[in-house]
Amino acid sequence: MQKQALALTALALLAACTTNRFEADVTRFHMTQPGLRGSIHLEPIDKAAAGTLEFQNYASAVNAELAEHGFSVAPGRDTAEYIGVLAYGQTMREGIGGGSPVTIGIGGGTFGRNVGVGLGTSFGIGEKKSKETAINMLALKIERASDKSIVWEGRAVAEAGSTARYGPLPEAMPALADALLRDFPGTSGQTVTYKSE
Repeated sequence: MQKQALALTALALLAACTTNRFEADVTRFHMTQPGLRGSIHLEPIDKAAAGTLEFQNYASAVNAELAEHGFSVAPGRDTAEYIGVLAYGQTMREGIGGGSPVTIGIGGGTFGRNVGVGLGTSFGIGEKKSKETAINMLALKIERASDKSIVWEGRAVAEAGSTARYGPLPEAMPALADALLRDFPGTSGQTVTYKSE
């Protein structure tokens, strides 16, 4: 009886750890060497979201990570050396698996496509179920303000149970921003999986 109780306790602890663990697949494309830095202004791919509290919160998380790599927040678009375009969203599905909700490629013009309805805001598909998987996505494109040339693109995609710690997009955003910009600029064209608690 005691062994059975210990086994159940171990399973419960394992489930708790799984629920709280964060794992994101990060892909980046760039044609730049380490040392890219300067003043940057972030804006949403969905211009209507620019003044929302949601975007401001997400931009703050990304700016905090950019600051660790030598970027500073520009007072406005006109004074920025770089413009960062943010795309973010959430969709729900049953089970696990499937492709990334966004495709990117340096200069390929595919940034922001295939991300579903209402990019820039959280959205759901179908009725919520206890076994649904939340798919959270954050993508960033950095353009040189002087000529609008794309110098860096990246995306982070993470899955979590709908009731898990990192299920809601606002709760997942700091971890997504950390994963997206970890080891910046990263290896171009390579997908890396980052894990954290």
